[in-house]
Amino acid sequence: MAPVEITGLSHQQLARPFRTAVFMVLAFGGVMLLMLVMAVTSSQRVLDSGVAPMQELVMMERLTSQALERAKQQLPTGHNDCHTDNQAEICEVPHLMRSVAGAAQRLLDGEGGLAGMPRSRQLEGEARGLALQLRDGAARLQTVHADGLTMTAGSLLGLQRDLMQIHQVAYRLEQAVLAQLRKELTIQQRLDLLAITATGVLMAAAVLAMFWMWARVRSAFDRLHASEARLRAYADAVPDPAYILDAHGVVLENLGHSALPDRPPPIPVGDPVSAHRAPAMAERIVATISAALESRGVQSLSTQVADMQGRLRWFEARVAPIEAVVPVDEPPEPSTRPAPDRVLWISRDVTRHIETEQALRVLNEQLEHRVEERTRELHDAAEELRRFNYTVSHDLRAPLRAVEAYMALALEEAGSCLQPGARDLLERARKSAHQLAHMVESLLNLSRIGEMPVQRTWLDLSGMARDICMAFAVDQKERHLQWEVAPDMSAWADEHLVRSVLQNLINNAVKYSAGRDPARIEVGAVTQDDGTTVFHVRDNGAGFDMARANQLFQPFTRLHSAREFPGDGIGLATVRRIVLRHGGRIWAQGQVDVGATIYFTLPGQPAQQTGSASPPVPGGR
Repeated sequence: MAPVEITGLSHQQLARPFRTAVFMVLAFGGVMLLMLVMAVTSSQRVLDSGVAPMQELVMMERLTSQALERAKQQLPTGHNDCHTDNQAEICEVPHLMRSVAGAAQRLLDGEGGLAGMPRSRQLEGEARGLALQLRDGAARLQTVHADGLTMTAGSLLGLQRDLMQIHQVAYRLEQAVLAQLRKELTIQQRLDLLAITATGVLMAAAVLAMFWMWARVRSAFDRLHASEARLRAYADAVPDPAYILDAHGVVLENLGHSALPDRPPPIPVGDPVSAHRAPAMAERIVATISAALESRGVQSLSTQVADMQGRLRWFEARVAPIEAVVPVDEPPEPSTRPAPDRVLWISRDVTRHIETEQALRVLNEQLEHRVEERTRELHDAAEELRRFNYTVSHDLRAPLRAVEAYMALALEEAGSCLQPGARDLLERARKSAHQLAHMVESLLNLSRIGEMPVQRTWLDLSGMARDICMAFAVDQKERHLQWEVAPDMSAWADEHLVRSVLQNLINNAVKYSAGRDPARIEVGAVTQDDGTTVFHVRDNGAGFDMARANQLFQPFTRLHSAREFPGDGIGLATVRRIVLRHGGRIWAQGQVDVGATIYFTLPGQPAQQTGSASPPVPGGR
């Protein structure tokens, strides 16, 4: 297999450590070079600035020494003419002092030194005071009378004394200037030491930076090699044919395992796709490549190609453009990036998937046909049930009413002629016919509930429950009944159906609490954590065994005998049908000789907290 193109690391990730390393080395080198140049230049400047004052000081010392030597050699000869050719040596003293005063002034002005040499800096502190004293003393000895100098013993001694003082001041000035130079050289030496230390630190930092950058580069190449290994392992593990194609469909590189029995014949590198595929298919392939290059997005294409054994198989191709390589240092804007000129083409065998889809489509068509048949059968059954209801309501109830009437008429006409046993049998037959007619009526009402439309409106359940309880209280005057109806209960439901629910539940509560004194009946609601309001009707009557709770809502199923509590066993079944029509739930909890509670929900009611505790909700109905 040809080498795989590496995409685990970008060019920026590889080039950034190199650029950083080069930049840091150049920066450290430049800083070190600048610090060395500054140190050398500063030292040279200090040395150069000390040459000029030393030249002036040497010259002043020489001139004062010459003037003192002239004064010591002069004898008290009286008047000396300084305007003749044979003038005395003492006449040179004013000229020498004039030179000394000029040199001192140059030192004060910072203009000392020879021509072409760096100027000296101005004197400061003690050195400046000595230079001023030297200049003023030399200026006093510059006077030359027109007639010459008169050298008596006293004046000669005073001249020698003045020259000696000037010589001493020049010496002291020389020492002060040397001290100032030594101080500046000491400071400069410390600065040079600091520059050398900083240079060493920078060199150490540069070495550490180089090692750090080298570690970064090695880490980058390690990740590169790991990425290459992962990509090679992926290419080896995936059995799908993969090619690198140019914009015209010419194979530039073969990446996948294409020489397998259930794969199409491989396309050699350098050949166009059109040379190995049908013309129509080759046109579709080139069009898909063009679409991927233009959109710079992944395109897909499904084709049917014969494998190496001649069997037709379905392949789904994914075509992804490969972005052109751009300079790392100058990445172009997204709008100006060069257009890609090649794509990655990966084909996957989807024959089994296509066959599964086709089989699933056939199964769906068969299922739709069966659903239509079952729907038609259900419609026919519903129609038969409606016809049965009509038959029961018209053909069955009339004979039952006739039987009941005939039995009553026979009892009335026979009177006392009948034996007590026969009279009892006729009475039982009449009651059974009446009970059967009532059961038929209840069953018809239960069946009609499924056909009645649900017309929802906002209902005041508290007011509705109070009305029903008041009616039972009037009907059961001989019993001690205690009623508790929660306020502000409301629901979005059908008024007629919900009234039937409350009527049946309160009727059961009154009926099954017949043996209690007082009988307590509670109608309330509790809002659960999810916002659902659970209504309940609770009594302290006979209760029931929770093991038989699943039979409670079945039609004509009774948990108590008719002798204990009369009824037809259809009330709770009717309640369950109405609650389900509203999309709600209903369940019950009870305990024998303690009481029972019926819970139900009516979705759509406003969330109103009317209780403090939520009832336990069983796992099933």
